[in-house]
Amino acid sequence: MNLRLVALALSSFAACKKDPAPVEVRPAPAAVKAAVAPVEVEVAGAYHAVKCGDVTAVWSGSADDLKELAVEGRPVPKSYGVKSLSFVFADGRQHPFTPSGELMFSDWSFEVFSPDCSRAVLLQDRYGPFTVLSTRDLATFSNATPVKAEGETASVHGQWRWTGPSTFEFVASCCGGARVVSGDASAPGKLAPVFEAASAPSGVRRGQGGWEVAK
Repeated sequence: MNLRLVALALSSFAACKKDPAPVEVRPAPAAVKAAVAPVEVEVAGAYHAVKCGDVTAVWSGSADDLKELAVEGRPVPKSYGVKSLSFVFADGRQHPFTPSGELMFSDWSFEVFSPDCSRAVLLQDRYGPFTVLSTRDLATFSNATPVKAEGETASVHGQWRWTGPSTFEFVASCCGGARVVSGDASAPGKLAPVFEAASAPSGVRRGQGGWEVAK
């Protein structure tokens, strides 16, 4: 065997062989902080409770009232049995909510916290206003912003629903009819019409296609 040819072949092979590509080592992604959202929880002695971060809304009430309010055997919302509401904090402090006006059994709602737990809403009187405040201010009920539907005649306020972290809708009912308005907590004085029914003796409700007159 021609040793010179063998040496040349090995030299060519070595020249053609490429170094392995460097391996890119990336640090493991940081753990994503779990999003905070309202969640129903069990609290001893509570009628209903919803936890949002470090604060828990605790309602007192009785399911016995639901049986009395049922019409022709049709069930009524659990919120109809509410008597009062308090907020309990991680350090054990408790702050009861006292509405400024009168709330009837049908005026209470469990939808207090915004979807991201940054805000809370409280109905002060069945004719309004709602007050929107930061969840961190629930310990003092300070810095609350009133939200009320305009109109020459007082309207019953209810059915508040959060549509986003700061956006909302609610129903104002008066004189046999009902209207739905929407707004944003960052500009609560600017309400926009969503739906209106001149005749809604049983009120309005959210259907699959949006708001509609309840039957």
